[in-house]
Amino acid sequence: MLALICGYALVLTGCDEERTGGEVVGPLLGPRVAESVLALEVIDGVPVGITDIFVQGEDVHLWVHWEDLHPPHEAEAFWFDPFAEQVGFTVLEITGRAAEQITVFTLELTGFSETGRWDVELYLDGEFQRSHSFLVVDILPG
Repeated sequence: MLALICGYALVLTGCDEERTGGEVVGPLLGPRVAESVLALEVIDGVPVGITDIFVQGEDVHLWVHWEDLHPPHEAEAFWFDPFAEQVGFTVLEITGRAAEQITVFTLELTGFSETGRWDVELYLDGEFQRSHSFLVVDILPG
């Protein structure tokens, strides 16, 4: 009877609370993105000014650190404006022998680029890896 009462109490308290969950996915095998960020610049392979807000006329750099690569591979970035229209893409051939590589993809915004939320999608050998969303504004807030 006590178990039934405790179970009922858990159901009652659980109805009004936020719920969370998770799962273990792995082990990770094969080539993968270890880390990726958007930045204002990349200097000597290092992202500088990591952000997700860019002003019209700036360059958007997608910096990607790859692990467990055994080249050759083809990395692709597809850029989408706020209307989900593809506005550009870049294909990089990864041919170096190192298992870890850095790639940098760049979108050159114009002074007339649409403001709003943009997206970039990253693929390796035609398989989706991840995406980033960023905001393009006409002037920085604050």
